[in-house]
Amino acid sequence: MKILAITSCPNGIAHTYMAQEKLEQAAKEMGVDIKVETQGGVGAENILTAKEIKEADGIIIAADRQVDLSRFNGKRLINENVREGIHHPKLLIQRIIDQDARIYHGNDSETHSHNSEEDNEHKSGMQMVYQHLMNGVSF
Repeated sequence: MKILAITSCPNGIAHTYMAQEKLEQAAKEMGVDIKVETQGGVGAENILTAKEIKEADGIIIAADRQVDLSRFNGKRLINENVREGIHHPKLLIQRIIDQDARIYHGNDSETHSHNSEEDNEHKSGMQMVYQHLMNGVSF
């Protein structure tokens, strides 16, 4: 089982790397191969390659910032906030293992999944306000 992940928080400092660490620890305990790309304050690190994406069984996005999902077209994808990556990494990994994740189908006009209706329905109003507020803070 190969899982890829992206972690990112509005300021790109603490939560980005906390989620990375928790996902990597959980995957090790569960015997799952994982690679985590961080989109932190210093830019993207440990960038996922096209070959890795092609070979992956699923993708976990644990981010409070918009992440370009276009490279994950046709892959099982979970898109949650960064707190889920910190507090429930095993659950996210298990959802990929159980294939309890939708297959992402983007289109050319869609560059950010956070703008899709399905993702917005999943998040509460307060989560959306928090996300937009923190994106503003980071700018």
